[in-house]
Order: sequence, then structure tokens, then C-alpha cells
Amino acid sequence: MNLKVYWDNGVIVKHKDLTLCFDPQTSKISHKHVLISHAHQDHTAGLNAWNPLKYLTNPTLKIFKAYTGRKPVKVVEVNYGEEFKIEDCRIKVHNSGHILGSAAFQVDTSEGVIAYTGDLNYTDTIITLAASPIDCDILIVESTYGNGFIFPPREEIYKSMVKWVVEKIHEGKIPVFYAYPIGKAQEIVKMLNVFLNVDVIVHPVIAKINRVYELLGIKLKAIPGYLSPKHHGCVVVYPFSMFRTSQVKNEASALVTGWALNFKQRKGFPLSSHGDFRQILEFIRECKPRKVYTCFGFALQLAYQVKRKLGINAEPLHT
Repeated sequence: MNLKVYWDNGVIVKHKDLTLCFDPQTSKISHKHVLISHAHQDHTAGLNAWNPLKYLTNPTLKIFKAYTGRKPVKVVEVNYGEEFKIEDCRIKVHNSGHILGSAAFQVDTSEGVIAYTGDLNYTDTIITLAASPIDCDILIVESTYGNGFIFPPREEIYKSMVKWVVEKIHEGKIPVFYAYPIGKAQEIVKMLNVFLNVDVIVHPVIAKINRVYELLGIKLKAIPGYLSPKHHGCVVVYPFSMFRTSQVKNEASALVTGWALNFKQRKGFPLSSHGDFRQILEFIRECKPRKVYTCFGFALQLAYQVKRKLGINAEPLHT
């Protein structure tokens, strides 16, 4: 068989003499073709490599440049719905639903169709649309919440976040959300803009990403900078890295992450840019693959559940 899927500091799909490397975890890459699914740091190491061609969407490129200040070389921009060829493989770009510009890749070969999801969200958010299933023979799927996490409906999470903000402001406190600066922070800002008439202050790093979103047609109303005494009755959105160090007076803090389902001692909201366990299984079922490879997260656990619940041959690419 001339088709192989394996892990080598990233997801490798090898067809005959062609090797495609998806989301490499290092910039030391010997492969000629690298496909980047989205702009989060744990998926963009390949953009720092010099030699390979790098395929990614325009929003992913813009966010990476805004966040890092670096301009990658040998970049090939691709768009949702676009098809392009690399040697004898035809590749189609799909929305993965994770953050703005996040992409899944469908690779058509003479020996079958392979789909790589990157990070995946299978539900609509206030900014992004859910991923759509990809008919394929082999599915390579992320497993961040392959451990069985199931989230409340997104509308309920939004409602509880808004309710918490109103309560804290009435108590004379400053609500501060701590979140990933790319994707999650923008969703929080948009949610606050839609449901509350309140000033939103964002960290300068988040403001840089907000500007990219606005250039791409997503309006976000926020004040860049740090909280000052003149701000009253406002909400703050800061990166996770500032948790416990921000020194906001009268702060009421909350972490915004899917892992908040596990929180007992601290306030959190389980808003995630990833699909939960039930959504991942539903996505796999709808793709109708004959083989599933799991990666990035609880890969072993998800592979086991795919075999047990769906009856599909599955194995982790790495554990």
C-alpha cells in the first residue's frame, strides 16, 4: 500500500513519494509541504521553518503576524472551499469551526480520501460556524476532550457569563475574564457587545487580534489597554498569563476554558473552541470513515471509545 499515516513531530500523510506534514510541532522540518490548520501557538511552529512551502488560510496568516510580529516565508494562502493540487494529490480546504480561519484539509489520493481536522468545533458560536462533516476513508481527528467532557449548550454558557457580569458590577466589582487571546477572547468580547451595554477593556495583545477580526468583517467594540481608575461598571478581558498577577482593584475573576468543568475552588465558565466528547463522536459518525486516527489530547481514550461506541477501527497516532 502506498498510503501511510503516522506521527513524526506532527501528523504525516505519505502517498507514494509525496509527504504532507500537518501542524508540525517543531520548526526543524525536512518535508517540502506543511499545512497549518490555525493560528494557535501549538499549531504554528511550522511557520518558523525556512524551507517548506506552508499552506494556510489568509486569516490564519494575518493572526499569526499580528500575534508574533513575524512574517513567514514561502506561504501559499488557501481559502475555504478551494481545491488545489500538490503533485498527484488533490486537496480541499474546509472550515474546522475552531477559530477564525481555522481549516480542516481533505486529501484525495488514488488510494482513498484522508481528512485532517486540526482543532475542531462542531457547534456554531457567536462568531464562527460549526465544521461540516467530510466524507472520507481515513479521518485524523483531534481529541482534546476525548476524555468524556460534555459541555452545556453554548447559549446557556453565554447566559451564565452575562448574568455573572451583571451581578459583579452591581456588587461594585470589576469582572475580569481570563482567556486565550486568540479566538476565545474575541468570542467573549462579541458576546458582551451583543448582550450588554458595557465598556469592555482588553489587553493590548488581545486588541491586536481584535483588529485582525475587524479587518475581516467581524465588528468588536473594546478599549485596548489596562484598567484605570476612570473605568467604572466595565468588564475586562485578559490573557490567561495574567491570572493572579493583573492586580485589578475589586476584581472578580473567572477563567474561561472547557477545563472549567473540573473547577471546584475557582470560578470558571466551560466555554471552549473545541467540540466536546459527544460532538467529536457525532462528527466522526457523520464523516463515515473506515479508519480513524486520534491526536492532540486524549488520543488513546478517544480511539477506544470510537471503537466501542461507533464500531470503527481507530488508533491513536501518539499518546
